[in-house]
Amino acid sequence: MINHFIACAWAAAVLVGTGAHAAQAAPRIISAVASSALGGPQQLSLDAFQGEIRARMGERLVIDVRSGTTLGSENALLAAAQSGAVDVAILTGPVVSTAVPEFGVFDMPFVFRDWTHVKAVSEGPLAEQIAPKFAAKGLALLAIGEQGFRNITNSKRPIRTPADLAGLKIRVLPNEIYQMTFRALGAEVVPMEFPLVYAALKDARIDGQENPISTIVGSGLQQVQKHLTLTQHFFAPIAVVMNREMFDSFEPADRKVLIEAARAAVERVRSSTSGNDAKGLERLKQDGMEIVETVDRQPFIDAVRTLEPEFEKRFGKDLLAAIKAAR
Repeated sequence: MINHFIACAWAAAVLVGTGAHAAQAAPRIISAVASSALGGPQQLSLDAFQGEIRARMGERLVIDVRSGTTLGSENALLAAAQSGAVDVAILTGPVVSTAVPEFGVFDMPFVFRDWTHVKAVSEGPLAEQIAPKFAAKGLALLAIGEQGFRNITNSKRPIRTPADLAGLKIRVLPNEIYQMTFRALGAEVVPMEFPLVYAALKDARIDGQENPISTIVGSGLQQVQKHLTLTQHFFAPIAVVMNREMFDSFEPADRKVLIEAARAAVERVRSSTSGNDAKGLERLKQDGMEIVETVDRQPFIDAVRTLEPEFEKRFGKDLLAAIKAAR
């Protein structure tokens, strides 16, 4: 699928170069992809990025976008961006952190208080410390966006305390921190790529999963899940990343435009979708989902406290303290 996508983009470039106006400078064409439900933050950010580039660069640069779960797993798209098979990818944070471990600070459970705290970290000096780490992995970080806070669904029973997770097979992303967290909470952890999740829930191979409200609604998971608990255990960032070699091939002024366009795109999506969780919850209720909206999070926080030494080892006490202190 990725190779087919690149072939299509190459063919489009050939057509542009051999058209009636071949004597004029042809626009530069780069590919951009996202594997997500349509209407999800990744797909919306991809479209917004395309629009922002058009507004800033006119016809000098054309963004050929493709999105949807049929493109394959996010890990495959990450590898494609690193290799240069695609130029830009919009990916969830836990997938990005498998390549850039420092980005895993966004994966830690119960670390973000609210949206204001998230914004202070993702757009402040802490993010600037992490961005240079991408270069060694063949990537450039253009912007950090957001999916929302993640919550637990399952088909068996309401989840009100960590004890309610005992014995439940919960799908998580193939991400080490996610797996450690849900083991600490007492669940039976099943790492799985997202395109496989709906069928696994439907066939009862797994009992539950965890995702932002937008993903639950956009993927119709309420059709195969009865219970939702608003634990908000992880914040779910998205990252707009670009193949490093491709990024470096642009003039410095245009690199600045790429970063500005990506940041403007994720901000547009954040602003336009604020309040969507409330709409999504109403939709889930109408579809018959039973929702535990008020949760005592302290027992969940206490259950994962044993992981703190591991987080300090990975990220350093100073960085963790700086994140907690950000305003």
